[in-house]
Amino acid sequence: MTARGSSGGILDAAHEAGGFRGAHAVVLGAGMAGLVAARVLTEHFERVTIVDRDHLPASPEPRTSVPQGRHVHVLLGAGLDVLSGMFPGIVEEMTEDGALLRDFGEQLTWYHSGVWKVQFASGIPLVQCSRAFLEHHVRQRVRALPNVEVLDETTASGLRLSADGARVTGVHVERPGSGPGELPAELVVDASGRGSRAPQWLEASGHARPPESKVEIDIAYVSRIYRPPERYRRRPLFLIIYPRPPEQKRAGFLCSVEGGLWYVSLSGYFREHPPLDDAGYVAFARALARPELHELIKDAEPLTVPAVYRFPADRRRHFERMHRHLEGFLVLGDAACVFNPIFGQGMSVACLGASALARCLREQARGDVRGLARCFQRELASVTDLPWRLATTEDLQFPEAQGERPFWFGAMRWYNRKLEEMSAYDTEIYGRWLLVLHLMRGLGICFAPSAMRAVLGHSVRHALMPAADRARAANEPLHRSDPATRARLTPYFARIAGAQAGATRAPRPRAGGARA
Repeated sequence: MTARGSSGGILDAAHEAGGFRGAHAVVLGAGMAGLVAARVLTEHFERVTIVDRDHLPASPEPRTSVPQGRHVHVLLGAGLDVLSGMFPGIVEEMTEDGALLRDFGEQLTWYHSGVWKVQFASGIPLVQCSRAFLEHHVRQRVRALPNVEVLDETTASGLRLSADGARVTGVHVERPGSGPGELPAELVVDASGRGSRAPQWLEASGHARPPESKVEIDIAYVSRIYRPPERYRRRPLFLIIYPRPPEQKRAGFLCSVEGGLWYVSLSGYFREHPPLDDAGYVAFARALARPELHELIKDAEPLTVPAVYRFPADRRRHFERMHRHLEGFLVLGDAACVFNPIFGQGMSVACLGASALARCLREQARGDVRGLARCFQRELASVTDLPWRLATTEDLQFPEAQGERPFWFGAMRWYNRKLEEMSAYDTEIYGRWLLVLHLMRGLGICFAPSAMRAVLGHSVRHALMPAADRARAANEPLHRSDPATRARLTPYFARIAGAQAGATRAPRPRAGGARA
């Protein structure tokens, strides 16, 4: 195993391939986006300074300015791949310290679109831990790098500009007790999150604000940490219960994390928000589409008061569409695009954004930042397109959601619904969908000829299935390694599942194409 604190992996190629070289870069924000961006920049700059307004704890503790940090989080497969490449051995470190390493397809119990998804060995790793725990391990790795300085309890108050206002030359900062100051830099990366002031700073520099896309959903997440009842303390769980739009608007998440605790998050769209009192919180869980989460927490011991995260809208700032970029200024993470956390995409998109930054820096002329902003924001847009489509397609199912629905939305939603129904029994289709969800493959693998034939066949069979059979199938989680569970299904649905099990195989996450 790689020694703690060491680095390497995919970024070692930066030294071999040349690319940009500079003296000093500043990163605004010490969340996941800022940390992975700083890791990339260490390969191209003599010094990297991370600025964050919070006090950064020496242990895994939620931070004041990260309200979503107390909620259930997941790092998707693509994000975990990038993180493991940046910090070799970090997954082993986290599991040694208490994180759970499991298989996403096999150990996640997921109710979605009115059905339980089949559980099978997908080969997609799932690291179960709190966000504070994950960020702590990444932050310790970054802090150990010899050319990184971290300035916590420091606020970036504005950009320092060249005389003509066309280029960033650093940032203005303020620290308690020391007054205003400056950090000269050739490159400034804004990873300060959803509260970023990048649009205002661009406007003040004489540049236009980026155009925005928005889907208003008025969702709130309320989370608590629980100590499980004794009978569950040796049994790690990850349970997700989604609503079936448009009638249902409540969701629930329960995740075993380090220390044998449960992180529980409840959410509701359009003012159907979870209550904050004990009785109301448990009652809200009882009203989910399925009773399992309520049954788990009703006898569990709450260890924290409810933490609230209000999320008014999916919002994407299209920096890639700007006609004139401020040279030396890049924006990524939630500062560029913030998603409904329902698919857990934020941290993974931040990691993919850091990979895009690495690609652009490798191609950039040595010592010249001109054109880097345009290159990077376009690369970032390309890796944001898929998760944005996944999140907004889910949210726009609700008639109350305010946002632009493309002309193809109805057809796409119908097709997605069929894929989701098939994920109750078809490991090939569900496996393809998981690769898309984990941002490891594009949507095209779900539209391959064999997939489309399977969807059409399912639609016919589903239409002919008696309503009672459909209802019972939806109520039975199906595990490929559990014949007893399959035997409890109605014979009609069991025949479909059995035929699919004999004829198909789930794709593995690997290079190359999925079976078409």
